[in-house]
Amino acid sequence: MADKSQDAEKLATYDVETRFESEMPTRNFTVVEAEAWLNNVCENEDLDPIRVSRQKLPSNIEGLAVFDNWCIKVPKNKVSQHTLLHELAHFACANRGHGREFRSQLVTLHRRYTSLTHAAALHQLFVASGLSVNPLIATS
Repeated sequence: MADKSQDAEKLATYDVETRFESEMPTRNFTVVEAEAWLNNVCENEDLDPIRVSRQKLPSNIEGLAVFDNWCIKVPKNKVSQHTLLHELAHFACANRGHGREFRSQLVTLHRRYTSLTHAAALHQLFVASGLSVNPLIATS
């Protein structure tokens, strides 16, 4: 069971991401489009291909990384680029939580696959909320 500080950090990270998605929406994909796009990203990141599967999930969950099946479950036929990058960040990190490594990976993925503007905005929101994140490198 995660300790209270990890739970608080997870909730704070989710809060930042909710604000980010509201202020800086990303592209939406169908599940088929999402899997094709994500597999191009995986190839670039030297990760095994990840399946995207539509599954019944609680209403507050937009996506779920399932490591046993190496897939991302989504509740609807539409999924945002941000949700895919959030779940991909879990696969790319050794630490499966929502800590500094995860947040830094998510910012880097946005820099590479969404835009520098998106990455900078997300980075700034994390910093403004007191959440640790590696410095943003504009050229990565």
